[in-house]
Amino acid sequence: MTITIYDVAREAKVSMATVSRVVNNNPNVKEATRNRVKDVIKRLKYTPNAVARGLASKKTTTIGIVLPDISDLASSESVSGIESVANMYKYNIILANSCHDSEIEKEIFNSFMSKQVDGIIYLGHSMSESSKRYVEGMNIPVVLAGNLDMDNKLYSINIDYEKASYDVTKEFLEKKRKKISLVISSFESQKAQRIISGYKKALDEFKVDFDSKLIIDGYKTYKESSQVLKKIQQVKAEVVLTMFDEVALSIIHQTQDLGIEVPKELEIISFENTKLLAMTRPKISSIFHPIFDIGAVSMRILTKVIDIEKAKNKGEEYNEEELTELDNNGRELYLPHRIVHRQTTK
Repeated sequence: MTITIYDVAREAKVSMATVSRVVNNNPNVKEATRNRVKDVIKRLKYTPNAVARGLASKKTTTIGIVLPDISDLASSESVSGIESVANMYKYNIILANSCHDSEIEKEIFNSFMSKQVDGIIYLGHSMSESSKRYVEGMNIPVVLAGNLDMDNKLYSINIDYEKASYDVTKEFLEKKRKKISLVISSFESQKAQRIISGYKKALDEFKVDFDSKLIIDGYKTYKESSQVLKKIQQVKAEVVLTMFDEVALSIIHQTQDLGIEVPKELEIISFENTKLLAMTRPKISSIFHPIFDIGAVSMRILTKVIDIEKAKNKGEEYNEEELTELDNNGRELYLPHRIVHRQTTK
């Protein structure tokens, strides 16, 4: 049986308003009454409903999280980071799976609006233009975790994809590898464009001509990538840099089926760095991507934005320096990255 605020009020012989004041730590309650209500709450194991409280207070202490795919390893690891900080600051979280569908995304945003969430963290690989326009009209703080907003209207937490791509491409060029292939999701992806930009910068520095055939697009999942090795072989790549771990794993399995030795004949390195990479044989090299930290920092930034927005709305003073670092970087915050060599690179 679900215990309600009515049950607590009846047992404590007080009004439901008094129970509400005790739950919300309102000082206008006598100490004896407060203790009696707390004893009943503990005895009945009553759990206040955050959303119901929010309808009255206009503050739900609830965060909505939009996931692109509930089974996505990177998203689940980011959610763990979000949850660690949310618990610290007493926020509840609501998870919603968009299935990579912009129409479903808008339904999720609308649902979050009706639940009066205090803020939203978006974990999708990239937000569609229609979803961006919808978000802009919501008047709810939104932070992007692990993806980008080229308009710089939303705060985003990432690694510096361009610099990371430059670093890894430069390292292989220094080892005299010139046929370096990028396997990306799509040319429309802002993340992919940053990766390509860093790649081109390193090629220019080493005076190596850019070959567009080495950029292979349209691959994001294990299943989609089942034939990608054929394209890699056609361009005679020595090194393959993938945007996603599932793609790297698919390539590994295809090389094993064909008897191609990794890393002797083909070196493979992934940009995503989920736990999957350590579970494979051989273990896949990667650009270290602090996925848990990206989620945690996204949640911390969101709490700051929420506090400032609420202070503004109430005409209260707030610390303008709280978000100076973000605003100075065009609302992008970069976490550190590094190259991790495992068993698929020399």
